[in-house]
Amino acid sequence: MNSTVKIEHDIVLLGAGNANLQVVKWWGMQPLPSARLTLINDTPVVTYSGMIPGCIAGQYNPDELSVDLQRLCAVGDVRLVLAAATHVDTAARQVHLQDRMPLDYTLLSLNIGSQPLIPANDMLPDRQLSLKPLNSLLDRIEPHMARAEQGGEPFPIVVVGGGASAFEICLTLRRRLAGLANVSMQLVTRGERLLAGCAPAVSRSCAAALQALGVEARTDTEVVGGDAADLHLADGGRLPYALCVWATPAAPLPLIERSGFETDEKGFIRVHDSLDTVSDAAVFAVGDCASLASRPDLAKAGIFSVRAGPVLWENLQARIVDEPLQKYRPQSLFLFLLNCGDGTAVMSYGRLAGRGKWMFKWKDFIDRGWMRKFHEAYETPMAAADMDEMRCGGCGAKVGRTILERVLQRLEIPSHPDVFMGCGDGDDAAVLRLPDGKVQVQTTDFFRAFIDDPYLFGYIAATNATSDLYAMNATPFAAQAMVTVPFAGSAICESDLYQVLAGALRAFRESEVVLTGGHTSEATDFQVGFCMTGYAVEAELFRKDALSPGDRLVLTKPLGTGALMRAASQGVCRGDWYEGAVRGMMASNREAAVIFASHAVRACTDVTGFGLAGHLLEMLTASDAAARLNDELPLYDGYRAVVAKGIRSTLHEANAQASAHVCGDPGDWLFDPQTSGGLLAGVAPAAVDAVLGELHAAGLTAACVVGKVVESDGNPTITIGD
Repeated sequence: MNSTVKIEHDIVLLGAGNANLQVVKWWGMQPLPSARLTLINDTPVVTYSGMIPGCIAGQYNPDELSVDLQRLCAVGDVRLVLAAATHVDTAARQVHLQDRMPLDYTLLSLNIGSQPLIPANDMLPDRQLSLKPLNSLLDRIEPHMARAEQGGEPFPIVVVGGGASAFEICLTLRRRLAGLANVSMQLVTRGERLLAGCAPAVSRSCAAALQALGVEARTDTEVVGGDAADLHLADGGRLPYALCVWATPAAPLPLIERSGFETDEKGFIRVHDSLDTVSDAAVFAVGDCASLASRPDLAKAGIFSVRAGPVLWENLQARIVDEPLQKYRPQSLFLFLLNCGDGTAVMSYGRLAGRGKWMFKWKDFIDRGWMRKFHEAYETPMAAADMDEMRCGGCGAKVGRTILERVLQRLEIPSHPDVFMGCGDGDDAAVLRLPDGKVQVQTTDFFRAFIDDPYLFGYIAATNATSDLYAMNATPFAAQAMVTVPFAGSAICESDLYQVLAGALRAFRESEVVLTGGHTSEATDFQVGFCMTGYAVEAELFRKDALSPGDRLVLTKPLGTGALMRAASQGVCRGDWYEGAVRGMMASNREAAVIFASHAVRACTDVTGFGLAGHLLEMLTASDAAARLNDELPLYDGYRAVVAKGIRSTLHEANAQASAHVCGDPGDWLFDPQTSGGLLAGVAPAAVDAVLGELHAAGLTAACVVGKVVESDGNPTITIGD
C-alpha cells in the first residue's frame, strides 16, 4: 500500500475459507477507503474441497483446485500473513499467532473450518488419515496409496462416516486403487442410512454406487476406538483395517475454546443472522466454525459458506460506517452434487435425486466456474487507493511520542552491560563501551517494504543488516532503527510499528544484538533500516582484497530473490516459491561466518543488492584476480519460471552493466539483486570439503562451490563455464 490516506481500520480475515476468499477478491475490485485488509492463513495455497475427490480419482490436477493466496492477495493489495493462529483475545482485539507477536484488528472474520470428530484410540499414526486439514490432504494421502499399491498382504480400507465427504472419498479412492486385488473397502456409519440429512432417494443412489464398486456400506455401526490392528465398535465387535479414513461429523477447532467465544452445545461459535458473533460485535464467523443462533441445526456444508460470502462483505463495510447489517438467510433447498469418480455424479435437491454423467458435467461446470473467479483475478490489475491527503514532512513526519513510548514499553528490549545508555534512558544518543583490543565496525542498511507482513519485514530487514558485519567476521553488537510507517490512525500506526520492531527484535535476539535507539516517521509506504555497530579482532577481519588464485568460491544461499519478489508484487509468484524465498531471506549468515573463520578464510563478502556479479567483481578488483564460475548455480524454486515471463528486478538492468566484465553466456541469475543473500567466500581447496560439510550440518543445505579464483591479466573478469 502506497497512499497518503490515513488507515483507520484494520480488517483481519482469519482463515481462507470460501467466504473470506470472496472478501479478498471483492476488496481487490473495491477497497474500502481508510481501511486495510489482512488475511491470516497457515498455508500459502488453499484447496477447494469440492474438487478434491475428483483430483484423487485423476479427473483434475492439483493446480486446478488450488487458490494461490500469495498471488490473489498481491493483486488485491491485501496483506497476507502466513502463520498459525492459536487464539483470539477479544478484549485486546488481537489474534495470537504461533511463534510471533499477536496481530491487532478493528474487525475480525473467522472462516477457519472444522476438524473430524475422532474418538480416542491407540491406532498407529501411519495407519489413519483425517480428511482435514484439506489443504494437505492430497500430500498426506500419497504415502498410504504407496503402501496399498505395493500389493501382497491384504489391505482393507475403512472409511468412517456417512456424509457426503465419506461417500465421495470412498468412491474416488476405490477408483484410484482399481485393479488392486489386495485392496478392499468398507464405509462405516453410525446412522441408519447414508447421507441421513438428504432424501431417502439420495441414500439409495449412493448405496447403489458403492455396491457397484464392491464397497460394503455398514450402517448402524459406530466406531468408538481402535488399536494397531482393529477398529473397536460400540457393540463390542472388531473390524480389521490397514488404513482408517476419518470422514466423521465436524468438530470445532481448539482455537474456539481457547478464545472464549460463546458457543452452541457442540462448541461452534454462535452468530447472529448478520454473521457477527453473539459474544462480540467486532468479530464475525462464517462456515463450519459458526453456528447460526436462529438455525443451530444447519448442516456443515461448503454451499452455506459460499452463500454467506456476499453478506459478510456487505456487513464488514456496514460495521465500519455504523450502518444496519444485512441478514443471512440460508436457503432451505440447495443443490448437492456428489462426485462418483467415474464421470457420473449423484444429485440431491430436496426430495429429488438422481445419478448420471450430465450431473457430473453440471458439477464440473459449477466447480470450474468457482475456481475461475480466483484464477482470473491473478491476471487482472485491481484498484489502488487514491492519494488525496497531504501530510507533513521534515520532523513533522515523525511518529507521535506517546505511540513510540507505548511500543517501546511493549517490546521489552533487553539490556546489555556494554550499553551505557540505550533505549530505556530516553537520551538523544546511545553510548556504548567497546571491548578491549577490538576495532569498531559499522554499517547501515535501509530499504522499502518488499513483503506485506510487517513482522517478517522487520525480521528480514534485521537479518539483512547484520549480514554486512558477519561478512567481515565482526560480531554485531548494537542497532539503531530507522522506520517509516504508512500514514494511519494512532492505533494502527502503533500496531505497525510494534509488529515491524518485534520482528526485528526476534532476529536481533538470535544474533545477540541490542536495539539501542533509532528514528521513526510517517511516509506513503513502509521503510525499515538499521545502523549496525559491531566489533572484531583487526587481524581476523574478512576482507574483499584477500582472494588468492586457486581459492574455491563458496556461496551459502541460492540466488533469485530479486526476480521472485518482483513477481510477488505483480501477483505472479506462486505461494510455494514465495515461501521458499522468504525462508532463505530469514536465514542468518551468523553460522556461515563462524564456520569460515574456523577454517582460516580471509576473503568474504555478502551477496546483496548488486547481485553475484557486482559483489564478486568488487572482490576480484580489490584482489587483482579473475574468476571462473560454473554455468549452473543454486537458484530458488520458481526463479527460472518468472524470468521466463520477462520478470526481473528493477535493479537488474543497472546490475547487468557488469556484463562488460563477463566472458561467456551470463545467466540472468548473475545480475539478480539479493535481499538478505548468502555469503561468498574464497576457501582454500584443502578446506572445501570440511567447510561444506559443516555448512550443510548447520542447515545451509544449498551451500556449494560455485567457481574458483584464477590469475588475472590485469582485468577483473568473470568467465562462465569451463
